[in-house]
Amino acid sequence: MNFFSTKNTATIFIAVFIFFFSTANAQIQVGKGAISGDFSLNGMYYMPDSLIGADDVDSKVRANSWLNLNYTNGGFSAGARYEFYSFPLIDFEKIDYKGQGITYYYADYKNDFIQVTAGTFYEQFGQGFTLRSYEERLLGIDNSLLGMRIKANPYKGIYIKGVWGIERNNFDFDYSERKDYIRGLDLELNFAEFIPSMAQKGFFFNLGGSFVSKFEKSQNGMPFTAVTPSDSTYQVEIPASNIPQNVANWAGRLNFGYKGFRIEGEYANKINDPNNSNNYLFKNGEALFLSASYSTNGFGATASFIRADNMDFRSQRAISTNSLMSINYIPAINRQYSYQLLGDYTYASLPNGQIGFQAQINYKIPKKTKIGGKYGTDLTFNYSRFHDIERNMVAEAEEIGTMMGTEGYTSPFFKFGDEILYQDAGFEFSRRLSKNWKLVLAYNFITYNLELLQGHGDLVNAHHVGADVTWKFLKKNALRLETQFLFTKQDKGNWAYAMIEYSISPKWFFSVGDQWNYGNANPEMRIHYFNICASFIYKTTRFALNFGKVKEGILCIGGVCRAVPASYGVGLNISTSF
Repeated sequence: MNFFSTKNTATIFIAVFIFFFSTANAQIQVGKGAISGDFSLNGMYYMPDSLIGADDVDSKVRANSWLNLNYTNGGFSAGARYEFYSFPLIDFEKIDYKGQGITYYYADYKNDFIQVTAGTFYEQFGQGFTLRSYEERLLGIDNSLLGMRIKANPYKGIYIKGVWGIERNNFDFDYSERKDYIRGLDLELNFAEFIPSMAQKGFFFNLGGSFVSKFEKSQNGMPFTAVTPSDSTYQVEIPASNIPQNVANWAGRLNFGYKGFRIEGEYANKINDPNNSNNYLFKNGEALFLSASYSTNGFGATASFIRADNMDFRSQRAISTNSLMSINYIPAINRQYSYQLLGDYTYASLPNGQIGFQAQINYKIPKKTKIGGKYGTDLTFNYSRFHDIERNMVAEAEEIGTMMGTEGYTSPFFKFGDEILYQDAGFEFSRRLSKNWKLVLAYNFITYNLELLQGHGDLVNAHHVGADVTWKFLKKNALRLETQFLFTKQDKGNWAYAMIEYSISPKWFFSVGDQWNYGNANPEMRIHYFNICASFIYKTTRFALNFGKVKEGILCIGGVCRAVPASYGVGLNISTSF
């Protein structure tokens, strides 16, 4: 249950913030220990704009805010976080991230042998195939665990982790009603620590394994509605005795390297886990990640492969939204970009069906050469391609006309399906022209399956070009111009983007930018999405003010995405640490 009423907690929160803000920029000593923390407020005043789809909303003034407090004294630490999202930004409200309260609290003790955490914590095993409990505030993701974690280092090179906990469900703090929990164990062996001579010769070799089990009590009978290929609707009833209450997910991994060469891999297998995201299939899930890389002076090359099939792993089988996020994580191996115009065509990793690879080469043309110039030139080539997996329906599914309640399908492990999900062929050129000038040029050809990745539209083929020029004309003053163009005959057509940024390091930053959908087939929708920003940094406190429009689309970080509604207004961000 919650700890405080909204009104009283908000008053306490503001009072605590004012106190700590006035003493910010330094830890507060309490006896032999110290208190540290951080505060952030991200607010917005919304204005309607029917042309871009920004609706007139209730509570035009909205904000996401939180305060972290941590106490440390030798090997002991404790802390808590209070979040106030009672009137959240509209994109957080749309994903049910609304409420307030103490959402994170813990006590922790550690020494050279053991670390014990009671309360709320984040943890990851390997690549995350079995467990990744983490926080990403911009996406509204926080799947922290409330329970206990133990880490042990019984001997050099041996690392053991054990966890038990209940996954956070946004602002629902009544854990007494929950009928699910997570248990996990992870072991890693570092042979270079066992055998010091390995490290001295440039070798390293790690082996690891993890096991995670989710328990969720079954219901008394589970009727579901399915649609047959002939579009007739009927009921499929799955007896409670057939629904597994314990779902196990295990993985093994290795990491080997010698000097500049490195190879790593991880394989995971999840037992049958009928749930809403896989249409209640009784099929095992599996995932494989492989990566090899080599680097030496001025040259680096990497190649990665990933396959995931039926690996969506959640605390509650009926959930498929942002509430109760996945227990695990399927990493995105494609190259990540910060380009504005590629934002709507960012690839989101698909746990229930994807196979693909990424390759990248980095080469630095030496400085003081005819081609490399005085400062050298950096070149980057990359290519990635992802497909849906091939699915061959099992006999039972063909007989009843639906995969629901059956093992669903078989799938050749290394075979690419017919449907392409995403493709990216990219090139980047970066060169310092002089002491005060730097130039970056980039080109990408993108293929993006809007229908399979976002649920609407067709296959998009797009060319993207970008240029970034920085001029440092005084010791602390710099001017940066960024331009981008995206050319496509599909979706909303061609886009252009330009942004100019002026900085007075290290305190002041100003920018003016505009995205223009000049190629939209509808002349009325050839809209300018402008944005004006200013920020100021004082010691460890940052103030930022912005005004402008945000187009409807998606926001992705690390291969995890969420929808972003159109908005128009004035924003304020304050963040500080002490």
